[in-house]
Amino acid sequence: MSESKLYFISIILYLYILLTVADNNESNNNVAAAKPYARVCGDIHVTVFELKTGFKNNQLLLCEISLGSVTYAPMNSVKNASTATSISFPHLREIYGYVLLGYSSVDSFSSMFPNLSVIHGRDLHQGYSLIVTNNFLLNELGLKSLMSIRRGNVIIARNAQLCYGKSLRWNDLLETKKNHIILRQNRDNCAFCPTCPSACWSPTQCQKICSANCQGNCVSAKVCCHEQCVGGCYYHNRTMSSTLICNACRNMRIYSTGICVQKCPTNMLKTRNSLCVTPAECKSLVSGTAFILEGTNECVLSCPSGFVREPDSRCVRCISSADNSYCNGTCRDKHIQSIEDFKLLKYCSRVYTLSIYNIQTVESKGTSFQEAFAAFESLEQIDHEFTIRNVKIFSTLKIFSRLRRIGTASNSSMTIEENEFLTELWPSTQPRPTIQGNLNIVRNARLCIEHITDFINYTTKHERDLQPTPDTLNQYANGYLTSCESNFLEITISNISSLTARVNIAIAKDLFLHSSGKAKNLRRSFFSVFYKPTRTKNETYFDATHSLNWLRKVEMVNYNRPPNSKYAFEFIFIQD
Repeated sequence: MSESKLYFISIILYLYILLTVADNNESNNNVAAAKPYARVCGDIHVTVFELKTGFKNNQLLLCEISLGSVTYAPMNSVKNASTATSISFPHLREIYGYVLLGYSSVDSFSSMFPNLSVIHGRDLHQGYSLIVTNNFLLNELGLKSLMSIRRGNVIIARNAQLCYGKSLRWNDLLETKKNHIILRQNRDNCAFCPTCPSACWSPTQCQKICSANCQGNCVSAKVCCHEQCVGGCYYHNRTMSSTLICNACRNMRIYSTGICVQKCPTNMLKTRNSLCVTPAECKSLVSGTAFILEGTNECVLSCPSGFVREPDSRCVRCISSADNSYCNGTCRDKHIQSIEDFKLLKYCSRVYTLSIYNIQTVESKGTSFQEAFAAFESLEQIDHEFTIRNVKIFSTLKIFSRLRRIGTASNSSMTIEENEFLTELWPSTQPRPTIQGNLNIVRNARLCIEHITDFINYTTKHERDLQPTPDTLNQYANGYLTSCESNFLEITISNISSLTARVNIAIAKDLFLHSSGKAKNLRRSFFSVFYKPTRTKNETYFDATHSLNWLRKVEMVNYNRPPNSKYAFEFIFIQD
């Protein structure tokens, strides 16, 4: 073959490679837009109650955006099972809360949610944004259009006939890779797809797989959607030459035009941090059941705590007090057990009772500390009872920055109990609340007694009717897993091997005595030694109580003075 022919073939091959690369990364670089004037609805509930009272599916047939959550749990025992299984939401593309599908006799959700593309997970059900459980005839998920789960965990469990769940590439759906996927007690002997290369929603419905450059946001494997789209996109006229329309916008959407924007224009109201609407559009949104939240530039589906409803589709701010029954009861008693519940306090300046308990952690995506704690900024007074128990996300109470008074009578109370990571109350650099009534602060492992006594001394200057419990003033009732005093110690390590080490720690005698200097007032005689194997000589210290890499050993101090020792006490630590 001549040299000129080889050169010609090389040029053709090079052009073919360029065209292929361009085709694989084709995208719509115009302004991103979703469908204008999309039909909006709130929560969708299909449960025994709705079915018995006459569920009207025709009112939701045209719904394209649910600003709430979807619960489909008709229970297996309902008489009108045919009605429950024939329910469909053919135009629904995005859900802002969670999706719970359970306790049904359907065999697939393909006809119920044929176009569902995005689950935003703004509201979660016990940390989950997608729950599919106890559907005893379900043999396929059928959510063929689903491309994005933006926040929350996923659980698919106890569906005895369900196939193909393990075949799906769940990480391609999750925007936050740290979220958990739980698949258990389903049918496990049919994990492989019969007609799809790897992943499928059903035997004939393959999971849409985007190229790496599309980052899970495409209309086909070779065509990426605009970066401001989320959950994929589709062609306006079902022809590949027409404009691409986002299934949803990554941030905000102008309701009348569908254009995706970072934030709403100043003359518009925001709805659930998703839609930008005019005041007139707000009043007609969700079949005319939305309200303008005065003073906040928001359009809401219901008036929140701290607001009262006016006849002209407005929510007007209520100043909570005992005289108006704490805004007609909406701000009276608040019991908070999750991060999502924090929003119940967002507009309440005064409450009668506030209890926060059993909160383990903050979601890694969508709910930052600042976002969650901002709900406390309105709170100024708690009239009767304030309780914080077993809350692992509080290291300080300075987040209650505007709280000025706790208790208005001698039978009022404040209880701070079993909060493992609480290290201070209110710092001295911030205005602190005054307390009237009982004060009980116990079993807070990292809260030193100095912070408690300092707070008591401050509040007694302003309020004489303060009654601390005996345990509150007991120096051993708090701070037992932290160092409330810092001193430099001399440490020598010898006889080091792969499994053992001899550690000598010398402690001066006066560190064990109280100010009286008497031996009978010796402080606690135990030490916690944190250690871990390492391949380096220099190890950067990290709080051992927060790290699974550090191990802990508790040792008793030897009070007998070793012969010829310049120190009063020594002890030997040997790890086997």
